[in-house]
Amino acid sequence: MAFRARFEYKGIRIAYDEALLEGASLFVSGFKGYGAVGYIATLHLAEKANCSKAGFVLTKYMPEAVTPGSSGIVAPFTLYSCMPRDDFRILLLVNHDIPVVYERARFAEAIVRFLVERNIPEAVLIGGFDARYKQGDEKFRWVATAAYSRSLDAPKMDKGLYVIGPLALLLLYAEVYGYPAVALLPYTETARPDPRAAAAAIEVINKLYGFSIGVDELLEEARKIEEMIVLMEQQQKEALIPPSSERAYM
Repeated sequence: MAFRARFEYKGIRIAYDEALLEGASLFVSGFKGYGAVGYIATLHLAEKANCSKAGFVLTKYMPEAVTPGSSGIVAPFTLYSCMPRDDFRILLLVNHDIPVVYERARFAEAIVRFLVERNIPEAVLIGGFDARYKQGDEKFRWVATAAYSRSLDAPKMDKGLYVIGPLALLLLYAEVYGYPAVALLPYTETARPDPRAAAAAIEVINKLYGFSIGVDELLEEARKIEEMIVLMEQQQKEALIPPSSERAYM
């Protein structure tokens, strides 16, 4: 498939299929931040939300890695057109890598300008929130631009805390352009991939838009990771205990 439609801003190019973006009502994306929550969630959506590859985001300093997909090549920044319902289209951006630091601001601004030009009404951005800041029973926090009008059933992110990285830049430029965007930030373990947190983000999206995207596979993967961690911790403890013949009793 040739992606003949083009959009360009400050050296960031988007090649896409016009028909596959027609009527999109929502943009969703995330990155490999805390717990890789945004990346895991968007990968899961690409597999489970009835998606077709719709284009690519191309930068001047592209990461030098691609992988085979179900239909051709999967590039570092791949767009998908998803139909979780027959009457609802999502434009999904899966970021298999992170733009190099000196292109990140242009990357984020180009994405937001593209969304504004395409008249896509709103964006959901997925990240992770350090579980050490959890204060109650909530599963996530959120932060939104002034133009975002929905209210979510969870506390907002506290003032004085920061969203960082490419996700923060997308929020910044959404604010600058008056674009409605919200960042969902499930509590996560920061030092390891966290499919359970990714499942929490997808459950929020299901509730907001009336989808029924399953998360059982993510929860099963989370269970396996947790079991592996428990096993590794047990093995580490056992390695520190000398055999009974070497123990000294006092």
